[in-house]
Amino acid sequence: MKVAIPSNETQLLGEKTVQDLCENLSIEDNNVTGSLKHIDNWTEFSKTDNSGNFLPLYFEEAKGQPKGTVKCQLKGTGAKLKKAVAVDEKDGLIVFQVHNKDNTIEITQESKETRTLNLSGLELKES
Repeated sequence: MKVAIPSNETQLLGEKTVQDLCENLSIEDNNVTGSLKHIDNWTEFSKTDNSGNFLPLYFEEAKGQPKGTVKCQLKGTGAKLKKAVAVDEKDGLIVFQVHNKDNTIEITQESKETRTLNLSGLELKES
């Protein structure tokens, strides 16, 4: 199962672009490295929990598939969602609010092995 950082730095994620959220992100051997910028009051992401560091991910395999084909769950310190969420089937994108460098993202896809991304190599910038 392939996962990537959206390649077009100006790609819109609602009112934000990939470039607004991060710098020098890469994924190698399930390790995510680079910097997540601090974003204040991104109300399009959430009405209440809308400030912090946000990680955009792209799943080509999710595009055009039935909703819920690829699911992800943020785990670890501060992770607020207690269940997996579906990757958007229209564009293959999902954005997570990363609360701590010990967070991981567990990725599941029907009839494929679960994959876990390690976020300990990220720099979480403060405002």
